[in-house]
Amino acid sequence: MIDGITEKQKEVVDYILRKMKEDGLLPGDKIDTEIAIAKNIGITRATVREATRILIDQQRVYRVKGSGLFVGSIGQSNHSGRFHALSPFDYQAQRNGHKGVRKVIAVSIMKVPSPEIAQALRIKNSDQVYKILRLMCFDDVPVALEHIHLPVNLFSSMEFSKLEISKYAYIEQLTGKKIQRRDQNLSAINITNPDEMSLLNLNNNDAVLEINETVYLDDGMPCEVNIAIINSRLFQLKQNTERS
Repeated sequence: MIDGITEKQKEVVDYILRKMKEDGLLPGDKIDTEIAIAKNIGITRATVREATRILIDQQRVYRVKGSGLFVGSIGQSNHSGRFHALSPFDYQAQRNGHKGVRKVIAVSIMKVPSPEIAQALRIKNSDQVYKILRLMCFDDVPVALEHIHLPVNLFSSMEFSKLEISKYAYIEQLTGKKIQRRDQNLSAINITNPDEMSLLNLNNNDAVLEINETVYLDDGMPCEVNIAIINSRLFQLKQNTERS
């Protein structure tokens, strides 16, 4: 037993670790809220809070203010060891004293918009994709706008509100597979689209970064093409690549 831990705290620690294992949670994945844990175990929230502090000290979980508990130590990416993503959005938000907020702005089903996206997703030019516009904010301040493309033939149905919590966790839930890698191309662009400028609170011809990425499952199948426009003044990009 951990020094100084009570039986009730140990019950909470064991419950969280068991849930992490049973649900296959990876670094960056969200854990139940402290209120939900307290209710499931039949224990006080104060006891749960003390127990989670133990796991935080051990760097098994971390807390994001306003968002809850996550697996791993702060700054780890989802599926650590397979790839290290752009510095975690929630981590950057917290580091600047904000909450990371994801907002699904628009959703449609459409024919794949370009041969390049069709090729990246390994689908026909006549096939359909879900086109999702998602705004990433620090509190109410927009920092990135994502144009997400998901092949309809890979996802028979979707709850788009789930994308406001964790896109990758939801993709893994739907496919039963893990996200393995992301191939990215970054370029500086001058934004001119008035709708995009309005959503990101940018002025005409403000310089921004565009990230064009293809995301792959662990069987090598591409599952997403995402074209993201980043206000790099607010959202600093840092990427570490690791060969497995």
